Amino acid sequence: MTGDQVTTLAILAAALALFVAELVPLGLVGLALIVVLGLTVLDADTALASFSSPAVVLVAALYVVSASLIRTGVVASFGERVVRLGRGSETRLLVVATVAAALASSLLNNTSVVVLMMPVVLGAAQRLGIPPSRLLMPVSFAAILGGTMTLIGTSTNILVADLARGHARMEPLGFFEFLPFGALYAAFGMAYLWIFGRRLLPSRPTVTSVTGGKAFEYVTELRVPKDGLALQQVRRHAGADVRLLQIVRGEEVLDPFAPGPLAKGDVLVLRGPPEGIVALRRDLGLETLEAVPPGEAPAPHATTFAELVVTPASEIVGRTLAGLGLHRRHGVVAVALQRRGEHLRKGFAQVPLRRADVILVQGAPAAVERLRHEAGFLLLVGVEDRVPVRRRAPAALAILGGFVALAATGLASLPLLALGAALACFLTGTMSPRRALREVDWNILGLLAGSIALGAAIDRTGLAALAAGGLVEATRNLGPIAVLSAIYLLTSIATEFVSNSGSAALMIPIALATADTMNVSARPFVFAVAFAASASFCTPVGYQTNAFVYGPGGYRFTDFLRVGLPLQLLLWICATVALPTFWSL
Repeated sequence: MTGDQVTTLAILAAALALFVAELVPLGLVGLALIVVLGLTVLDADTALASFSSPAVVLVAALYVVSASLIRTGVVASFGERVVRLGRGSETRLLVVATVAAALASSLLNNTSVVVLMMPVVLGAAQRLGIPPSRLLMPVSFAAILGGTMTLIGTSTNILVADLARGHARMEPLGFFEFLPFGALYAAFGMAYLWIFGRRLLPSRPTVTSVTGGKAFEYVTELRVPKDGLALQQVRRHAGADVRLLQIVRGEEVLDPFAPGPLAKGDVLVLRGPPEGIVALRRDLGLETLEAVPPGEAPAPHATTFAELVVTPASEIVGRTLAGLGLHRRHGVVAVALQRRGEHLRKGFAQVPLRRADVILVQGAPAAVERLRHEAGFLLLVGVEDRVPVRRRAPAALAILGGFVALAATGLASLPLLALGAALACFLTGTMSPRRALREVDWNILGLLAGSIALGAAIDRTGLAALAAGGLVEATRNLGPIAVLSAIYLLTSIATEFVSNSGSAALMIPIALATADTMNVSARPFVFAVAFAASASFCTPVGYQTNAFVYGPGGYRFTDFLRVGLPLQLLLWICATVALPTFWSL
């Protein structure tokens, strides 16, 4: 191996370690790749050109178009109307919700689709008495599958098209070229979810679960503000709904049935419905662990409950609820914290937050509404989404339709058309430039740019040709279809542990070099990487949509493996058999 190859391999290993460990945001890893590669194995112009790549421009512009459809209520209305069709049974709701997610994700950012559909699906599940864990994972998987059907359905397809663009024997990937195989691929995946996968899904109560009109119980802690409060008073006011589990005094845990008065500073660990806990706090003047004076708490008749999810790339990961000061800044109180389907029983206000944690908050409707704009949180339910520009929904739909129609003709560059669509959103008022800056996922753009630089380094240093030679040698007697199958399998395994963009950047140069070495068409190999890089079903960390439903669904890591692994294997077989049929070797 040459010195540049060793350097690139070391940089690649470090990047993969950071992807898996998630110690820093993925966007920062992408930026670091550009800097380090530009100072070592790439010239500065090549490294910096990744920022102006057509893929980065296209994804950024599409974020604006997607955001305009969200802001004008188009996506929410679509989700609500479709889910309405699913009323009546769990199976019907599952089928309708997954089809809706797949169709919407074929043209819109699939993460945005899942974010918008989650409150709608949760509301429908609440009315039917269905645990959200029976629906949210299939919706996430369906959005991933739907995103593979067009060039713009997922940033992975856009990145793959960009990375393959410079290959001598590759025509540019068509806008709807993904659709025939993508529709078959999605149909296989969703049929599995409807027939077999649903039997493997857990039925697990979560912080957002409601059944029979009564909320599931929460575990929370309240502090005694002064001496003299008797345990009998607590039990009398708690009634039958709220149970006292523990009394914590300093470092000592006391028997909740022992006689004697409570002391100032004692912490009561309580289990019960949120309304009962709030009433007990109000009646006895107890304090939350954020030390909110009882007199400052919202009046009972003016309060509502809402669930917040800590988003995957949030900057608040590692901080505590006490440190965030939600009451001081927004006038809401944290009532409970749920992590991976488990209620945290002790000192949740002091527990460092993790991605996909679900926080139950209570406050005035206006205060809860302000949380929509709190960076790092996704507001799930509790307040109706107010859409101030619904009258501009026809304009947003017309812009999307015009963009898709022009893109399908191939008469102009996709990034240029996307920029034109974004400009049209600004001119028609469906999106403002200031709001657009908030809607663009800069983390994804940074990762995309870094992935493009990494792909260039793997190709230019000869690492791709080296890996391709080893792969061909190992499968020499098996034929090109077996090699194609191996490329798909390796990519799908990589995408479970690193980002989908990272796995695509790693495998596209190897796939192209492998096709050249075997003297066969590169096109099926490129599409194998595109579909496999999106096929992340076995873990909640490989794809953003999975990370978003992880907490609200109350899932555990093993739930994804149990439901996702058979799906992964089914799609691998589907790709091995069908890819050479749609794109001849």
